[in-house]
Amino acid sequence: MNDKNRFYAKNYLYRNLNYYDKKAASNKKLYNLFVILDIVISAFIPFTALFNDVFFQTKYIVALMGSFITILSAFKTSFGLHKKWVEYRTTAEILEYHKRLYLTESTPYNKSNKHELLISNVNSIVEKENRTWRSAELSIKKPTRN
Repeated sequence: MNDKNRFYAKNYLYRNLNYYDKKAASNKKLYNLFVILDIVISAFIPFTALFNDVFFQTKYIVALMGSFITILSAFKTSFGLHKKWVEYRTTAEILEYHKRLYLTESTPYNKSNKHELLISNVNSIVEKENRTWRSAELSIKKPTRN
């Protein structure tokens, strides 16, 4: 029974750690992509405007670039990429901390019930993150009807 618990505990930990690590990385990449695009496009607007006398389409290109920046900013804000990145990374780091304690059999994982304790702690960490996520989702203001 103890080997079964050990296998389940490690598998449960690694599965959750992998999930939060990947989610943090994907949110970070997407957020950084949006930030870089925002900076690059913003920087090229004044440069593109210099060609207004040469190409009649320049004003449309500048307007399109400005619109694209607005859309990028709305996506960053609406999807909460930075916030999700930080929350997922924080959860992954907490799980990593418990992994190190568990693997080195440090306190509190130095007792006979260490496998059950790991499962319980991982479950508590994931549950807390889920409550935080749910609270954030519910706090988004919905448009009111008149």
